[in-house]
Amino acid sequence: MTPEQNAEFIYNNASLYAQAKSERIGKELAVKITKSILMQHAQKNGVSQLSAQERDALADVEFLIPVKELQEAIKQEEELKYKLEAARLSIDIWRTREASERLAIRSHE
Repeated sequence: MTPEQNAEFIYNNASLYAQAKSERIGKELAVKITKSILMQHAQKNGVSQLSAQERDALADVEFLIPVKELQEAIKQEEELKYKLEAARLSIDIWRTREASERLAIRSHE
């Protein structure tokens, strides 16, 4: 890809990255909310210690759903993040090569 295409890729995917990051943050909150709800259920079932409530919440099958969703959201965000970073690096490499070529031309004048 040319530097221009890489810059266009970054521009075109910025909103996708923002969406992926937003979804990850939402999933993190869903994990916390689910844990809190499950801890409340444990408390209503007679579990009084917070550590025991947390243990029960984390062991609940219902807790796995938001955790798996968070895992997928993080994967999507990180994939976009590194694709954008690779495009930036490609532009930096091109910039460095161009500067080196200009320097080489000047040194032979």
